[in-house]
Amino acid sequence: MQFKSKKLLISMLLALASAGSLLAQEKTLTVDGSVELYSAYIWRGDKVCGTQFSPTVNFRYGSWTLQSFGFLAIDGSYKEIDWDLSYKYKDFSFHFADYYYHGSGYPQPEDYFDFKKNSSTHVLEGIICYDPENLPLSARWFTFVFGSYLPDSGKNAFSSYLELEAFHNFGNGGKLSLFLGSSVLKGPYTNYEEAFMPIHLELRYRRSVEIAGAHLPITASYTINPYTRSSFLNAGIGVEF
Repeated sequence: MQFKSKKLLISMLLALASAGSLLAQEKTLTVDGSVELYSAYIWRGDKVCGTQFSPTVNFRYGSWTLQSFGFLAIDGSYKEIDWDLSYKYKDFSFHFADYYYHGSGYPQPEDYFDFKKNSSTHVLEGIICYDPENLPLSARWFTFVFGSYLPDSGKNAFSSYLELEAFHNFGNGGKLSLFLGSSVLKGPYTNYEEAFMPIHLELRYRRSVEIAGAHLPITASYTINPYTRSSFLNAGIGVEF
């Protein structure tokens, strides 16, 4: 009996040690990112600027991810610096994002630390994503909670954007995605005129190619905005680290 108790105790200690080791591995801080060059910056069915660099850095720790990314126009006409903090729970992830943008033709002077309601070019947004592990589908809901995207009344309309993605992963690492995005709750995408309106229909192919040990992401996409009746071709190439 005493032997069995010792054996059970040793087994429990080994199990706890294994669990502790696994937990430590899961909570190791990892950093990765990429720098990509795109022919245009297309955001939710609208062209923001032409050829631009898009650097991205991800800091991961357990279920938490802090992402920093930007969009820098080659001609200097536009720049954007964004942060996204997210927490993943099973098939869901919850995000809080800060987007800061400024363009050469903007009336307000550039001031990253300006968070005043009537002059800031920061936009804060809450995001909920659903990415089921065993289905080639995902859904994302975005809602503005602060920023310059306000109707003439000056009151927060909590305008939202709903995006659905269906995709297929190829054996060579390529991914073909079909996106459908809609403005919800009278957002700036439709000048606060439509309560619900599809604004983003996109077919996108992305693949990371390995050359001489370097991973080069290649992207090609075609986007249609049914509301503005416009369409865009976009292509990008970069390097991952």
